[in-house]
Amino acid sequence: MNDVAVGAPRVVMSLDVVRPARRWPIRRRIRWSWPLLLVAGCPAGEDTPSEDSDPVLLAVIDGWERVTDPTRDVFFAVLPSDSPCDESGVGVEEFGLSFEVKTDLCNDVTVAQLTRTDLVAGDEIRIRTWHDVLQSPTPGEGYVGIALAGEIIWEVDVPIPSSYDTINADVVIDGDHPKGTELQFHVHNHGANSWNLLDLQRVPKGGR
Repeated sequence: MNDVAVGAPRVVMSLDVVRPARRWPIRRRIRWSWPLLLVAGCPAGEDTPSEDSDPVLLAVIDGWERVTDPTRDVFFAVLPSDSPCDESGVGVEEFGLSFEVKTDLCNDVTVAQLTRTDLVAGDEIRIRTWHDVLQSPTPGEGYVGIALAGEIIWEVDVPIPSSYDTINADVVIDGDHPKGTELQFHVHNHGANSWNLLDLQRVPKGGR
């Protein structure tokens, strides 16, 4: 996992697609991984992190609402689209574990909600997403991104076709953002597929 300093060129996590660099005001650390369960103990004599260092939910899966006004949609300027969206394809999936976008019904959508806690410089936003097997009659790519306070802070392009995978990331925040700051989540897809946002968490600076 690498920290990307403010102003550095954007690195697109894709097998074969590289976009022109853009500058963002927030550093990013991106990792791709299959889900792992890690169990670790603290060596004798080492301080145990306090509860204040534990991750807390920044958003809830049933709190997202679709953004229909292009002037409010942070991603519209990057990926303008007028494709139709059946809202029955956007919402909490049947097991209630994640927010799902079914792109056979809605292949381009931005949703938003307000943060549930303050963010301060040095905190991280922990992002956990996954997609099902990505298919399309013709090759293309899918896109998923997160915006905070009107700025895109994380984005990934995924080639289609692709097998099932998770996309996990820790995004380091450079500025302070009070509770109630708007978050946006965007999916833009080529083909009939499924994308899921598991959760967004705030990890305090020096947390775990």
